[in-house]
Amino acid sequence: MQADRWVVANARGRYAWLLLLSSAFVALGAAIVLRKPGLEAYLIGGASIVFFGAGVVLFAFQLIDRRPRLILDDEGLYDRTLGVGTIPWRDIAGAQLLSVRGHAFVCLQLRNPEHWLGKLRPRQQRLVALNQRLGFAALNVNLSGVAADPLAVLERILKYSAMYEPGRG
Repeated sequence: MQADRWVVANARGRYAWLLLLSSAFVALGAAIVLRKPGLEAYLIGGASIVFFGAGVVLFAFQLIDRRPRLILDDEGLYDRTLGVGTIPWRDIAGAQLLSVRGHAFVCLQLRNPEHWLGKLRPRQQRLVALNQRLGFAALNVNLSGVAADPLAVLERILKYSAMYEPGRG
């Protein structure tokens, strides 16, 4: 039995909305700086421009980025944001869905987590311990900003990992 190839992209509508909202706050910050004299207005307006300006850049990039965010196929699970490559189904023992303030995550239970953690950048490795203290797995698929139903993603991960379970013929 083979897995169907399922490619999940960024939720473009969500990033368009966030881009519009951030742009409005940049404009508001510029209006504060230009219309109100004084240090306080300059600091408040400038902070708004810098903070939301970074959001404008980030959301614009996410909006035009056409690369797949997730790929679930015969090879395994690929999450571009994890940075570990494709995790074969035989290496995934299970998964569960967790949500924090409306942001869904699929927590992966890996058969050999050390192998995959060794592929992370040092900064990411330090965050793993924090994630685990918060009740998450070592590696988690962040579904915030993707155009897919979190339950559907979880179901496919569980289905595919069960199909490729070691010892199963």
